[in-house]
Amino acid sequence: MKLSHVVVLAFNLSFAASRAQPVLKVTGSSDSQALTAKTAAQTISVDLLGQPLSRKARQLLEKAQHAANAGDHARAIGFLETVHAKYPESDAWTQSMLGVEYLKTGQFTSALHSLEQAVLLLPRDAVDRSNLGFALAATGQYDRAEVELRRAIALDHDNLKTRELLNVVLAANALKPSTASQPGASANVVSSR
Repeated sequence: MKLSHVVVLAFNLSFAASRAQPVLKVTGSSDSQALTAKTAAQTISVDLLGQPLSRKARQLLEKAQHAANAGDHARAIGFLETVHAKYPESDAWTQSMLGVEYLKTGQFTSALHSLEQAVLLLPRDAVDRSNLGFALAATGQYDRAEVELRRAIALDHDNLKTRELLNVVLAANALKPSTASQPGASANVVSSR
């Protein structure tokens, strides 16, 4: 199996971990059961709910989510970048969504940057850590990916998708040549901001 095939497999596994509905609407009691059923498999951490989200930022995030659900990822990215620029206090919401949209469009370096920011803002969010692990693997940083995926599993030990992704990363890591046997080789390091 070529290493590129391992990454493609991981890509397909990772998206079940993304938040499909990160923006919750407060509705009347008649709508609450429908909303609960629609979002049963999706979670939003208490840490995220405590983050600022202005009305205008929420409206733009809803537009981004609608575009993403329609498959218009470029438009979703545009909305999310606007929220980031105009309402940076909402980055705990924005960076996670932006990272997922970048992953879906194959912009792995941008996804890595956004998901690193999301993890800095919400260090106990298993979904962000899982998606960061995927972004790291997609950029060839398997050792760092393994660390993030293990952290995600520690936060949510029942997440089978993250476990599957970790297994793919471990397999990819086993296939890569050892840098110790190559003179002058060094590990890939992404600098922190």
